[in-house]
Amino acid sequence: MQPFKNKKYLQIALYVFLTSIAIILFTLLCLHLEQVRQFLDMLYGTVSPFVYGFIIAYLVNPIMVGCEKHILRFPEKSKLAARLKRPLGVTMGFIVFSLIIAIAVGLIFPQVGESFKDLQAKITDYVAAAQNLADSIVRNFPLFNGRYETLLEFLDVNEITSDLKSIIANFSNLLAYAADYVLSYGKQFMIEVKNILIGVIAAVYFLLAKERLISKGKKAAAAFLSRRHYVNLVNLLRFTNKTVGGFIYGKIIDSIIIGCLTFIVMSIFKMPFTMLISVIVGITNIIPYFGPFIGAIPSAFIVFIADPGMTIWFILMIFIIQQLDGNIIGPKILGDTTGMTSLSVLVSITIAGGLFGFTGMILGVPAAAVLCVLFRQKTDNILRHKNASTESADYYDNLPPRDFDNEPIFIRKDEVIPDACDLPPVKEESDQ
Repeated sequence: MQPFKNKKYLQIALYVFLTSIAIILFTLLCLHLEQVRQFLDMLYGTVSPFVYGFIIAYLVNPIMVGCEKHILRFPEKSKLAARLKRPLGVTMGFIVFSLIIAIAVGLIFPQVGESFKDLQAKITDYVAAAQNLADSIVRNFPLFNGRYETLLEFLDVNEITSDLKSIIANFSNLLAYAADYVLSYGKQFMIEVKNILIGVIAAVYFLLAKERLISKGKKAAAAFLSRRHYVNLVNLLRFTNKTVGGFIYGKIIDSIIIGCLTFIVMSIFKMPFTMLISVIVGITNIIPYFGPFIGAIPSAFIVFIADPGMTIWFILMIFIIQQLDGNIIGPKILGDTTGMTSLSVLVSITIAGGLFGFTGMILGVPAAAVLCVLFRQKTDNILRHKNASTESADYYDNLPPRDFDNEPIFIRKDEVIPDACDLPPVKEESDQ
């Protein structure tokens, strides 16, 4: 008998071989984690210009498509116009994108820098004023009956280890340390600037050859995959692009609106460091769920050391703006792009943020949304094969037992399930 003449044995041998390779690779990975990390860092440093290029192309693409659709409306039969449409669209897309960046850098960041310098110059006076206010509150608080003269005395007597004065005073040291950290890594910053510039060039090529690159990728997928897997892959990529793109673009627009709204309200009530805090609130608002808290805490601290009397009003303003964003602005812009519950959003941000940092906190939600859809489709397919309902509402109640005293807890493989414990029936779907 020839070895592996039967396809069944060949398949078993292939599974055993692949499983052995996977075990060996996993063992080597565990034994050489540091070398693997260094290799991944080197690999990312090599391909990072193309990663930047893909991100830039992804952001410029909607602008380019809009220009081609609404501005560059040439006659269809003109060959010259057909050749010039894409280069002109890419050029206009980058011009608009560059104008947006230039406006942000030219108008917003100088004012942010001035606010930061002013905060750093007056930090000592702000700390003293905040300390005096805290001492006055402790001294005049009715429950204390004048037993404490300063906040530090109250903290020491009650054995509270948190030294508020030290925390506030060290804030300026933290700013100085951050500045030294940025300067010490100037070389790395220049490398990243070089990678971004190369990424811009790569983004131009990506946009110019967008359709050709996509068609070649589809051709390769069609060559190596069955038709069913090919169609599934294309549908998955389209859904991923729609979910991730819609979420990112919507979040950017939503954050710009929230930042502008924060600036307007703070300007009306003459709160300190308006531009600096508005930028912090707008940028952190990109992060789902945790973003408002991440931006509000340091912003409230800045307001407190500059003008303690405005702190409560600032917190109230942030709360009202976030309620407005969560119930009106956000749903209008984003709609139901993710289809995820609040718990799913919380879990995805926590895990993705822990693994990939700030980028993971932004992309964790749309990535988890795609995985949830895939899991939901797989679950529904399995339930359909079992002739069971795919509606979640049908599983709110447990399967009703007929008699706890006389029926066994577990049902044997060859035993017929009682009628009262049948799975929910499948709802008939109308033919479309």
